[in-house]
Amino acid sequence: DIPKPERLTHVQGIVVNPDGHPAANLLVKLLRDDKTVAETQTDQSGEFEFERVSTGPYLLRVQRSQFAPAARDIVVTDEIVTHLERKRLYIILGPGACQDECSAVLTSKRDFDRTIRKNNRH
Repeated sequence: DIPKPERLTHVQGIVVNPDGHPAANLLVKLLRDDKTVAETQTDQSGEFEFERVSTGPYLLRVQRSQFAPAARDIVVTDEIVTHLERKRLYIILGPGACQDECSAVLTSKRDFDRTIRKNNRH
């Protein structure tokens, strides 16, 4: 089941390891037609943001580190939303030996919290 591209008005989020700890200093890229059009790094809290991104489809990719990489198709729109309606990406990296499929890219804080709790039970 391939997820549909996530529609966002602002590209921002947080990257954590499988235990829920921030993943600092990781490269996050936006690609279009296999070419990097923007990149940034996560800060010490694992957070990232792309300030200005033109509308259209992208592949969001978090680099491989000691953890698995993560990727998700997104579409940046110019819809008018309030600050509270903005979607934020929650990226949980998988174990290092895995590929993209082991990582999760979510937009729901509730699903993010549930996944972290599940990971910490193992």
